[in-house]
Amino acid sequence: MNIVVASDDNFVQHCGTMLVSLLENNKENKIAVYLLSEGLSDENNEMLEDIVLTRGGDYNYILVDSELLVNLPMPDFSELSHISIATYYRLLIPNLLPTAVSKVIYLDCDIIIRKSIQDLWDTNIDNYAVGAIYQMTESTQEDTHRLNIPFSCGYFNAGVLLVNVEYWKEHNISIELMGFIRSHVDTIKYHDQDALNAVLHDKCLMLPCKWNMLTVFFRKNIFKVDDYNNGVIVNSYNDYKNELKDVAFDPSIVHYVSRPKPWEKKCTHPFRSEYYKYLKLTPWGKFTEPSHFISSAYRFIRKVVLILTMKRDRDFISVRK
Repeated sequence: MNIVVASDDNFVQHCGTMLVSLLENNKENKIAVYLLSEGLSDENNEMLEDIVLTRGGDYNYILVDSELLVNLPMPDFSELSHISIATYYRLLIPNLLPTAVSKVIYLDCDIIIRKSIQDLWDTNIDNYAVGAIYQMTESTQEDTHRLNIPFSCGYFNAGVLLVNVEYWKEHNISIELMGFIRSHVDTIKYHDQDALNAVLHDKCLMLPCKWNMLTVFFRKNIFKVDDYNNGVIVNSYNDYKNELKDVAFDPSIVHYVSRPKPWEKKCTHPFRSEYYKYLKLTPWGKFTEPSHFISSAYRFIRKVVLILTMKRDRDFISVRK
């Protein structure tokens, strides 16, 4: 199983925590980790390598030429201020990895893996460029319109990607992605994720949402989200809604999308504690968890609301079209 991650020194603690969660819950697999970076300190690189090697994995540190990413647009609003230029590395995967690698799973660092991901790895994407999980938000129509793609295609999140590297090489996907970004600088809002959707919207396999449980999936009104076009439902997300009735209680992969993150004071994510469970197994285990009584109380309330909402909607109208 080939895993690709990207990090810099500012995010290395979270990268290490994610890798520990991955390796602790996938001990039956031989995992090769490819870490993409413009340059980690020797100390941080050695700590990540130790995390992987001591848990039976292979560690491959790949230095990315910063000149490849000159003048790419970066988000300028606070909600995405945690994002660095490293987010674009995933677009260069076919050019950076060994030629023998034909398929990878790309993982963001603000993720915790809670179960085996063997079934994700075994998913057949021979006829697709990527497999991804689609977002269910009110902004879908705005994002698809902004990127000039059919509304019915939806908008997928790029935090977890099953990548068909051979397909990318054969169709020069990296070149197309970089070309889109450089010619749409004024259009880009969500950096490389926008480019991936614009270029691969009709080449993406929709994956079960358990492989990338976005923060939005824990909202109490998630079952009411539909995409309408001129009064007609074009995306009902019924597969996700039915899946969420069970996996929201016990997700395979938790993705802490946007801020505040679990390591920030006002985070109210219902699975925030999972981050600290695995952080304790890293060299950064002495990191002091931010204390905020109101946030702690709100997290408790949010979990209760989640349970009640999912039980109430366990028989949600799954036959809607």
